[in-house]
Amino acid sequence: MGTRHFGLLLLLALLLTGCGDGGQPSTGEDPTAAYRTFFTELSRGNTQRALEGLAPEGALGNTFQGAGYYMLADTVNTSLEEHGGLSEIIIDHTREHDDDSVTVEGRLILRDGTELERRIRFSRENGRWVGRV
Repeated sequence: MGTRHFGLLLLLALLLTGCGDGGQPSTGEDPTAAYRTFFTELSRGNTQRALEGLAPEGALGNTFQGAGYYMLADTVNTSLEEHGGLSEIIIDHTREHDDDSVTVEGRLILRDGTELERRIRFSRENGRWVGRV
C-alpha cells in the first residue's frame, strides 16, 4: 500500500513539474486571468514572457503594432522599479462588448502604496485572450 501511494505522489509531482515554466505563459480561462498574468509576469522581471502572453500572434515582430506593447511594458516596469515592486492587482470592472471582446479595468497597487490604473481590451483569438493596446 505504501509503495502505491509513493508511486501516485511521484506521478503527480511529475505531472505538476511538466506544467511549470516551459513554453508560453497561459493567458488563463478568461480576460481577468490574462490581465493578472500579464502584470504578474512583468513584476517578476519576465517582460518578454509577459508580452508574448498578452500580444496577438506576430504583433511583437511588427514595428508599429509591437511598439504599443513594448511601451506599455516599459512604462509599467519603470513604475515597478520606482515604487518598490508590485503588491497587489485589483480588478475594478470588466465590460463585455460581445462574446469575444472584453475590457478589463484594474489597479496595480505598488509596494509604496502608489496605484496605477490600467485598462486593457481583450479579444479571443485562436482560443486565447489577447490584449489590444
